[in-house]
Amino acid sequence: MKKRQYLKINTVKELSYQLSLPEAFLISTADKIDKHYHNFLKKDKKGKERLLYSADNVLQSVHDKINKLLNTLDYPINIQGGIAGRSIVTNASIHVGKKYVANYDIKNFFPSVNYRIVYKAFEKQKCTPEVCRMLTRFTTADGCLPQGFATSPKISGLVLYNANFRIEKFIKPFRLVHTFWIDDLTISGDKPIKKFQKMFYRIFKQEGFTLHDDPKKAKITDSRHRQTCTGLIINQELNPEKGLRDKVRKELYLCKKFGVNNFIKEHNLPFDKDKYLRKLAGNISFLCSVNKKNEVFKNELKLIK
Repeated sequence: MKKRQYLKINTVKELSYQLSLPEAFLISTADKIDKHYHNFLKKDKKGKERLLYSADNVLQSVHDKINKLLNTLDYPINIQGGIAGRSIVTNASIHVGKKYVANYDIKNFFPSVNYRIVYKAFEKQKCTPEVCRMLTRFTTADGCLPQGFATSPKISGLVLYNANFRIEKFIKPFRLVHTFWIDDLTISGDKPIKKFQKMFYRIFKQEGFTLHDDPKKAKITDSRHRQTCTGLIINQELNPEKGLRDKVRKELYLCKKFGVNNFIKEHNLPFDKDKYLRKLAGNISFLCSVNKKNEVFKNELKLIK
């Protein structure tokens, strides 16, 4: 499917046609948008509480259609998070084998993206004011970009278009490359990155964002140490974090030696043999997508099946 540069939607009627949803349904849902979502607090892996949002079935059906619409856009290759055909693997691949890797993240990204910023992002897509208002109504909650909405990853890409363009223009002469994974920014290359940091912080400040921590604390790693991007090791070749590989290797060994049912019983796992094997196969599939050398695990899985 040929991608387009801009959405360029002129009327709500045209929007309803492109979303394959009745115009009256879009208008009535947008008018009562506050009734179609709720928020809740949830702790992340680091134990920090985050405010998440969940859409009901009605709003979710609209989000699914909006995501399909956004999939028709030709996002810059530097925007990786949430884009069809792109993944943590394609994101990390761009930075493999570089002498220097710098990892940054945008502070309080979702709360800092208010509805005006989202509106402007749709405006830059050459949509008319009435279409911008409606799309903003559907994709924001409590006046900001909500973490948890299915549309938020793709909207974050639109919001970062200008910052992305400015970063690329600045670092290209130095043969540095960058990617965004939602609110995570990775920059890599063979030139020392530290001397450019003040400019990175300045660009984001001018765009209305703040990179986490001060420039002195940013994570910059050279090739003598372990370099990572979106949870993958990227020093000489792409590899998953060692923990998952070791876990899969150990489970395959124990299942082969003692049997799958005995392994499940011994470790008090809350699922049956079929579900466990599907889970194990999923982990192996991920390992193989990162590095083909992990294909050996597939052969071992066949033996225990």
